[in-house]
Amino acid sequence: MPVSVSRTTGTAATIVWDPSDDPDGRIAQVIESGLAESLTALGIPAARLPEVDQFERAKILRALAALNAQITRRVRHMAVVARDQDGMTWGTLASTLTGNVHSRSTARSTYDAGTRQLDAEAGR
Repeated sequence: MPVSVSRTTGTAATIVWDPSDDPDGRIAQVIESGLAESLTALGIPAARLPEVDQFERAKILRALAALNAQITRRVRHMAVVARDQDGMTWGTLASTLTGNVHSRSTARSTYDAGTRQLDAEAGR
């Protein structure tokens, strides 16, 4: 995966990728539609969240929700590929997703959600 993130200074970074790594433009979309706000949210201590202006908080929340939706969708798709193409067992998939080999029901529900999403995207 040639996407590269390099820390250029103590408080700056550069993200570089090849267009072939992002044929659908999803990386660019995330960067252009709220990555900065999402990263801002990660840096605010929970105790300070009430101090953030309500409009800024709403903007950050929207950005986080959008990023979360993209990541959740991709996790589900990757779980389907890991199970169907790689032959990953439910226990291994559970361990990969949660760090707990006994979380097989979580693995199955993630896989099932992924198959539903892939079917919907394929128009089935």
